[in-house]
Amino acid sequence: MAGEAGRTDPAGRALAAWVDLIGGAPRRALAVLVALCLGAVALAGNGLSVDTDSSRMLSDRLPFQIRAKEVNAAFPDIKNAIAVAVRAPDTDTADAAVAHLVERIGARDDVVESVFAPSVDPFFLRHGLFYGSLEEVEGRLTALSSASNLIARLRTDQTLPGFISVLDEARALAAGGGSDPAALDALFAEAAEVFAAHADGGRRAFSWNRALQPDTVEEGPALRTISILPTLDFTRLNPARATIDAVAEEIAALPPALAAGVEVGVTGDPTLRAEELRSVTRNIGLSLGLSLLAVVVLLRIAFRSTGRALLAFAALLATLVLTTGAAALLTPALNLVSVAFVVLMVGLGIDYAIHFVLHVCEATARAPLAEALRGTGRALGAPLALSAATTSLAFLAFTTTDFVGMAQLGAIGGIGVLIAFAVAATVAPAAMAIWPGLAQAPASQPGRGGAGRTLARVAPAFALILGLLGVVGANSVRFDADPMSLRDPLAPSVVTFGWLAERQATSPFRLSVIAEDRADAEATAERLRETDLVARAVWLGDFIPTRQDEKFAIFDIAYPGIERAVSGTPDQIVGDVVDQPAALADRLDGGSAAATALAAALRDYAASAAAPDAIAGDLFQHFPAFQQRIAYMLEADFVSEEALPAPLVRRFQAEDGRLRVEITPSEDLRDPDAVARFVSATEGAEPRVAGGPAQIAAAGSTVAGAIAQATILALAATAILAWLTLRRVAYVLAILAPLVLAGAIVAGASAVLDIPFNYANVIVLPLMIGIGVDSGVHLAMRSVSVAADESVFETSTPRAVIFSALTTVAAFGTLALSDHRGTASMGIMLAIGLGAALLTVLSLTPALIRWARR
Repeated sequence: MAGEAGRTDPAGRALAAWVDLIGGAPRRALAVLVALCLGAVALAGNGLSVDTDSSRMLSDRLPFQIRAKEVNAAFPDIKNAIAVAVRAPDTDTADAAVAHLVERIGARDDVVESVFAPSVDPFFLRHGLFYGSLEEVEGRLTALSSASNLIARLRTDQTLPGFISVLDEARALAAGGGSDPAALDALFAEAAEVFAAHADGGRRAFSWNRALQPDTVEEGPALRTISILPTLDFTRLNPARATIDAVAEEIAALPPALAAGVEVGVTGDPTLRAEELRSVTRNIGLSLGLSLLAVVVLLRIAFRSTGRALLAFAALLATLVLTTGAAALLTPALNLVSVAFVVLMVGLGIDYAIHFVLHVCEATARAPLAEALRGTGRALGAPLALSAATTSLAFLAFTTTDFVGMAQLGAIGGIGVLIAFAVAATVAPAAMAIWPGLAQAPASQPGRGGAGRTLARVAPAFALILGLLGVVGANSVRFDADPMSLRDPLAPSVVTFGWLAERQATSPFRLSVIAEDRADAEATAERLRETDLVARAVWLGDFIPTRQDEKFAIFDIAYPGIERAVSGTPDQIVGDVVDQPAALADRLDGGSAAATALAAALRDYAASAAAPDAIAGDLFQHFPAFQQRIAYMLEADFVSEEALPAPLVRRFQAEDGRLRVEITPSEDLRDPDAVARFVSATEGAEPRVAGGPAQIAAAGSTVAGAIAQATILALAATAILAWLTLRRVAYVLAILAPLVLAGAIVAGASAVLDIPFNYANVIVLPLMIGIGVDSGVHLAMRSVSVAADESVFETSTPRAVIFSALTTVAAFGTLALSDHRGTASMGIMLAIGLGAALLTVLSLTPALIRWARR
């Protein structure tokens, strides 16, 4: 060094001595390195996996994490359950598919612990009627009693003429005052749709629920759910894999008649995590291949030599392997943030090799190889040691936070940086000692004046303008803690999750409270029901129907009619009835709108070539199941907690007797603002709430605090180390100020591009600090060492800084190809962040150093 940095420092003497040691036994040094790499491969192969559960990326010491962990431990069925959702045009079709799947999946007892589907569960088929209000129970039983003879008639004659004659009889009774004509509208409307479909050459199954119990049918397509508790195999990466595969097989094997009318999707935490892992890894091979190709091309351009490019690439591979082995020692499972350490080390791992090789090539133009290597050690000892120390501390600062995902990456990155330094200081001098041709010619001849001086004048103003624009847009920056925002929106499990989230009754976004006893559970549920934004708050006691005595009194009156529908002999109430579609159409003319529509459909059907057997099959496809539902009602009895289905009880009562209160939101919690409102309202009424929405709401502030804490620590540690080395506050500011400006640019880009920070792309912050500090130290110390009338842009250092940063940008940029939204956003934001760091450091640090020296 010259000037203020001209004296030989301890780090320079140490690195020069190490270079001499390696140069004395280069083959032995490389053999030791290869042995260490083989050991790292063995470690990684036996002890490294990936955990895609984003809820575990925050410290389990946080209050909301403690509550969530307590709920998951007491009620494991909730988190471990696989959810199958069945959508169909009507409840009959949906329930038929559900019943088939429940039977088939339940038989797979080698991989399934239990299967629970409320819509076809015998308990709810027997007693479901009694969960309605007194008026609803009376209305449904009255409707069934009125239709009992019609149902009995159809039970004995399931043909097209039989169906037509029943419709005509119902019409005649209504016309004669024996029943309410409006009560037939649902029956006529459903029949009209079936006959119209067949007249047009299509098919449609008759919905008996919609025709005879229209008040029980929800609007829009029917949605039914099946909850499956898998048999977990913890020897596999995904313990529920065998169950997921079995469920997929049974869905694929649905009979064509059932499969044609339904959509079936699978979701739930095990399925979401399995598909997320697939989406993360689906294009990882392509991304890694493109990353390595881009790195090789950039190294070839940087060194203008294939041999030197391969030398640096070999150092990179050794760094990756050794860092992976270190990661296996540090943690048993990587998370969605720390899994990016591989790409992270592509940039950081090549940095020190690039600087070393380029400096040696620059020095060989003036001295023999041995002296050039020794001189490079003396010249780069302080910059390389300082940049390695500051970059490592920048990453290690995150280990002090509650953001476990980033803390894990910080530990791996901090150690990886030191490994990269050691590898570069070993591989480069050893390879050059064995193959002197690698250092014989300079990699480039830096120009004087010209482009470098122009860049030095123009770039600072450009960087400042971008930084100011970034500050303006930074107010709109947010952290999206919803794990669903990370996942591929086209993944089947995510699409199915959306089906459930669309409806209040099936929304997966629910909170829980663990109550100590029945009195606590009842009081908590009652308090929460009175809270704004809470649609329902239920506990186990709410599954005991209210006013059972009064409801059973009504049931006893309707019992004979229901029994006749199930097994009695039908009466011929009307004598003159028709049994042909065209004849019934004539009798329906002049009736209600529904009757008129049915008449038109019957005439169209009669004029078509549709086969009678086909429409009879569609008319009665779901009739046996409908009859079975009515038959179950005859077995109804008073409900007690002992009679409740075991899968239901396990979701609301823990083994130790504690009870869970389940809270359903009134808003769609796919909106982040709705999540915040819901959690705020419920926590105001009950501080013990736990679950996904509470974790999402709290994670944003937790991560923001962790990032702020780690950033301050990283910058403080960097400032102290830089000051101890450079002894000038102005030089320290020259290293750190550009990073603050780069952070503003990244924040503004996040807001402008509407790419919020998330668990995956938040890696941009520590990486930007690490790369920026590394580059800033090299530029600052080289700027100090050059003569006052010279420019740092006339040395090899800017070229090394540019290409080490470009390799990282290229490596991360390929992640934008991922199907995983979190990974893709990581690639985009890192390309922007590292580009901003490169721009600000390259343009401002030399300028600030010149100003300080003047």
